[in-house]
Amino acid sequence: METTEDAAVAVEDAPAGLYDGIVGNLVTQFSSALDCFRELVQNSIDAGTPRVDVWMEYLPGEGHDGTIAIHVEDFGEGMDEAIIDNQFTQLFASTKDDDLTKIGKFGIGFVSVFAMNPRAVLVHTGRSGEYWEVLFHEDRSFSKTRVDNPVEGTQITLFLSGEYHRYQQLAEEIPATLTHWCSHSEVEVTFEDRSNNEDFAPPQTINQPFEVEGVCLTKVEHQGTEIVLAYSETPIFGFYNRGLTLALSDIAENVIDGTRRSRYEFIAFKILSRYLAHTLARDSVVHDEQYERAMELLAEAANGPLLDALVEKLEALVAEPSWDMLQRQEYFRLMAFLSTEPIDELVKRRDRKIFRTFVGEPRTLDEIREEIVSEQRCLISDEISDLIEVLGKEGIPVMVGLGGGRHRCPVSRTVIRAVTHMAERTARGVVRRGMEFMKGFIWDDVEATTPRIVREALQRPEAVYLPMSIDADQRHHELLAAAQGLLRAAGTPFRRLATGVVTSDGDNPFFVVAPRARALMARPQGNLTEARRARLEAVVNREHPQFHRILAAYRQDRALGAYLLARGLLLNEDFMLEAERKLMEAALPEQVKQYS
Repeated sequence: METTEDAAVAVEDAPAGLYDGIVGNLVTQFSSALDCFRELVQNSIDAGTPRVDVWMEYLPGEGHDGTIAIHVEDFGEGMDEAIIDNQFTQLFASTKDDDLTKIGKFGIGFVSVFAMNPRAVLVHTGRSGEYWEVLFHEDRSFSKTRVDNPVEGTQITLFLSGEYHRYQQLAEEIPATLTHWCSHSEVEVTFEDRSNNEDFAPPQTINQPFEVEGVCLTKVEHQGTEIVLAYSETPIFGFYNRGLTLALSDIAENVIDGTRRSRYEFIAFKILSRYLAHTLARDSVVHDEQYERAMELLAEAANGPLLDALVEKLEALVAEPSWDMLQRQEYFRLMAFLSTEPIDELVKRRDRKIFRTFVGEPRTLDEIREEIVSEQRCLISDEISDLIEVLGKEGIPVMVGLGGGRHRCPVSRTVIRAVTHMAERTARGVVRRGMEFMKGFIWDDVEATTPRIVREALQRPEAVYLPMSIDADQRHHELLAAAQGLLRAAGTPFRRLATGVVTSDGDNPFFVVAPRARALMARPQGNLTEARRARLEAVVNREHPQFHRILAAYRQDRALGAYLLARGLLLNEDFMLEAERKLMEAALPEQVKQYS
């Protein structure tokens, strides 16, 4: 072993106080002292190593304290004396500034080891037939010695004082730190605790597949950039260069600018690009032109391949002949993701069969919109019922959705957003939006009806249809005939009254009115007299408490009972209240004259 003549103190011409201040600032900039291992791995990658091995051993001493030795070894280019003198031991001396294949652009990677407060740092390295040992002392001065033994790459050993308990803590914390920073490293990174490896197990591999957890995992590659993304309720967001972490967080505001955060509320992603760079503090990504380009590529991937994968998964699920509970839950989970997608992108998939009826019929957004436009309603429910089965036999579709309110149902949210958007893109929609803009300036009574109409069109079957059991014998035909006569005399459009029983569960109405009395009757929408100009039929629910009271009154006074039944129908259909006086004149002419 030969010692060089000038193996002396670093930065000979710099005042010690200034040197300590500079180094002190550098080693305290990281959030954790253990982040130095990321810096060492980065330097090894820049040196062209195919592998980085990190291993530890505990050297017992006197008493409780011993020596903790942490080794970081690579097999890269190594260093000769010129590099040691002009770069390795000179702060901020780096040749990496203009090289996009190098990610350590500040020349401070090695200095970070002093954040661990080591007693000493020993470096062995070699290049071009030169082999050197550099020993950094506790006061951060160093000595340089030429050695004869060949060294491949660079070997760094940190010597720390500590009890065995501290050693065990570091044996857990260091691989966790390496996993955070180096799990996707482009070179193999290993870790081994040799003082606790009695079985001689192979070193732990830190590297993991470049993926994110979630649904519809999608990978997109561009020259110099690789992106992975998936839908997730608890997304993470990562940025990488050469596989090393630049920024990784599950809080969007930490890594994504404000204008983009909402887009990735339920999308996890990782971007690996040689163009991305970290800040000097290593706590974020530099938001420059390269960052903007990476985010544009991410948006293209989210709006294209990822959304397509979600739609394809929904189509495959909808096409299944029958669903079990797990498939049903998966459908609503996927629809929840879909309901948050940009509306323009969603409408582009308007012809995809991503909705499903209770009879297993796939439906498209276009088909649902057509039904809403033509029928002013679209039935949706969260569970099968006798009514839905009857509707299925009648060929009336009911979409599978969720209960608990439209705002909680992803199927309803998707339909409302998409159909409203499609309506607003029509010529009529453009005019309506223009009128909305003028609201408060010229026309105070302009109403944005399209979103409301779509929301109100999505109805539960029970709110629209009632299964009826109509009495064949019409046991109360005399009362019905008398009431019907009064209704005719009052000028109402009712052409027939019948009795029956509403067979659905829950609170059932006193009357059910429709153009025709049948086993399945739809509740009328709006003012039937004005809307249809047609004759109507009404079925009296004979199990309703009100009907029982009217029967009792009819047995005592037939005229009064018939009037009460007819009036009950008018009150039920409040748009016919204007017929009240005519009804009283027809039913109780003497009483009306008395009080006229």
